[in-house]
Amino acid sequence: MKRSKIYIAALCIIANSTLLSSCTKFLEEDPLDTKISSQFWKTQADAESAVNGLYFGGVPYLNNIDVDGGWTPKATMWGGIMSGLFVDKRKDRTFTNASENSTYNIESFNPTAQKIWAEYYIGISRANFVITNIPTMEGILDATKINNYVAQGKFFRALAYFALVKDFGDAPLIDAPFTSTEGIYKERTPAADIYRFIEQDLLSITEGDALPNKAFYANGAYVTKPLAQSLLAQVYLQWAGAPLNGGAAYYTKAAEMAQKVISGGQHALIDAAGTTNGSNSAFNVIKTTKSSNEIIYAKEYNMTSYNVGNSYPARSIGAEAFQWKDAANNNVFRPAGDVMYNAYLPANVLLDSYAPSDIRSMEKQFFFRNYTDATGVAHTLNNVGNWLWFDEASLKSGRDGDYNIPMIRFAEILLIAAEGLARTGKEGEGRVYLNQVRKRAGLADETASGDALIQSILTERFHEFPLEFKIWDDIRRTRLYPEADGAKSGKLRWVPLASAAIQNKPEGTTKTGAIPEYALLWPVPLNEMQANPALKNQNPGWN
Repeated sequence: MKRSKIYIAALCIIANSTLLSSCTKFLEEDPLDTKISSQFWKTQADAESAVNGLYFGGVPYLNNIDVDGGWTPKATMWGGIMSGLFVDKRKDRTFTNASENSTYNIESFNPTAQKIWAEYYIGISRANFVITNIPTMEGILDATKINNYVAQGKFFRALAYFALVKDFGDAPLIDAPFTSTEGIYKERTPAADIYRFIEQDLLSITEGDALPNKAFYANGAYVTKPLAQSLLAQVYLQWAGAPLNGGAAYYTKAAEMAQKVISGGQHALIDAAGTTNGSNSAFNVIKTTKSSNEIIYAKEYNMTSYNVGNSYPARSIGAEAFQWKDAANNNVFRPAGDVMYNAYLPANVLLDSYAPSDIRSMEKQFFFRNYTDATGVAHTLNNVGNWLWFDEASLKSGRDGDYNIPMIRFAEILLIAAEGLARTGKEGEGRVYLNQVRKRAGLADETASGDALIQSILTERFHEFPLEFKIWDDIRRTRLYPEADGAKSGKLRWVPLASAAIQNKPEGTTKTGAIPEYALLWPVPLNEMQANPALKNQNPGWN
């Protein structure tokens, strides 16, 4: 990672100040420095700061946004909480209570929808400024750098539109920066056209040489060709399912793009032959690494050096840890007054579905139940904690953590290839990729075929990425929901969402059909509809 990227983010000197303050809210972004547009795009430092700003706004910034401010679930957790497969233990916020009680109305969901809508358009705005202005810097930047910077802009524009279309469906498509108020009121573009726009951006940067063919960390944690290919594989997989139902053609495209990443050789599983269940396991390396080539993309943090901290540790462990005392009767973790709680507590349907031999479910891999402090005193959590986010040093010192948060890993690419192949009649090839992920986790090869194979792949995705926020996208694209298939069986039964027994509605209970299909999309924020007369229609079902 280049020092300049995270350091510039920490100083907040990203210049996108040419946005007009009179634009509607979905186009607004307050300037983060004092340069005006006529002074910007004049130096290499200007270009670097604009490009670096792409990594710390928009979709990456969801890792920082709280639901209702303060100590609440992160924006990345919203889909899992809506699914009922994860629980916000505090239960004192409008969105989480409404979700748990299946109160799907605009009043409950509008403030949260506003936050994510606005953040996506911040990312789009920053990307558009880079894509439009960097090519004007001939004589300041060489052609290679111009092409690379534009490619990074296109990646982040695609990333933002992909998140936007999954969350809201049809949405205004803005492909250039606004420099006047003319034409700022945009109608909603059909979701299918947004997908095609995303594909166009990503194909243009995966087919050329603008991006280096390197692993993410080997490239200083900047966008690479395998990363762009990985995002396009995700896009095709989602496109294949609901609501667009692209079907076999897009499952094939998803598999082919994933196979390009695989055959490229830049990324690989840690401990591919099988990992241990100790502190040096593959899953603990995933947690702590800033160098592994299993990580295709991660949100960067460095609290120690640059004061850009990861606040997930406080959401990794129950509030009872406040009361823990060591052998000298001192508090083990933060002093009273700070907040530490299970913001994203996994439901038992997940925890109980891992096979006994599955290393991922073992103590201090993804989850944990026990902790021994430095003085030797043992402590037991009231509820399972999320070990993947636990950062002992940060919790002891009362500060945010340093660990990066993985957003795309090589294991996901293997499973995208597996699913794309399995759904298009190439089950044998699909099982090869599926079984690579299973082998690393200590599981026997999967031999199933047909629907049982697809269900095995979906289960593997849930077991491999329980804390990387993939489940809501899987529910939305498949319209299936995981139910228990026998305690510790290693399997889940994926059933139609409309008839599924949804977990934790309220906590500890189930409710059949608790998530209506319309709730798979967020409502368009009311402020945006009021500010933009071209946004005429609310998403169906929201009232």
